Amino acid sequence: MGSNASRPTSPPAAALGGRLMQLVGDRDAARFSCEISAVCADPHPTNGRPAYRDVLAWVVDAIVGVLIARLGAAGPGEKFILEFRSTAGGDVDVESLPPSERWMLRTVSAFLTQNPAEGRRLLTAAEHFDITLRAETLADAIIWLDFVLDVDLPDPPDVTTT
Repeated sequence: MGSNASRPTSPPAAALGGRLMQLVGDRDAARFSCEISAVCADPHPTNGRPAYRDVLAWVVDAIVGVLIARLGAAGPGEKFILEFRSTAGGDVDVESLPPSERWMLRTVSAFLTQNPAEGRRLLTAAEHFDITLRAETLADAIIWLDFVLDVDLPDPPDVTTT
């Protein structure tokens, strides 16, 4: 249903993503920080922990899946356009966003606009961020997912079938 952001999600990546979501929901900042640090410190672990890319791909896939489920899929010849506005209603300049937020916007947009090659390229690029930017990006992704799950979006449009 989502973006199929990387490859089939590994159960450990999905479990860790779910645990991170639970920690955000519980407002357990200390454990959230500890878990984020652990996955970001070693992006390619050999100890059985899920890889950073896999966890990040799970979160991106979940965000895209929630948006599509809530708004409906783009029809033939249609595509999603993400538009961000400030709380005052003005346009948000994507280039003025912090790097982690700019990455999230571009990556989610790539999958929503059916450009999976660009989305995969951005996921690969995130693996090479320094540890601080990896942590900020994963934390922002989890917070975005929490937000889209809670935001009051309209019901999907009715679809006429024949």
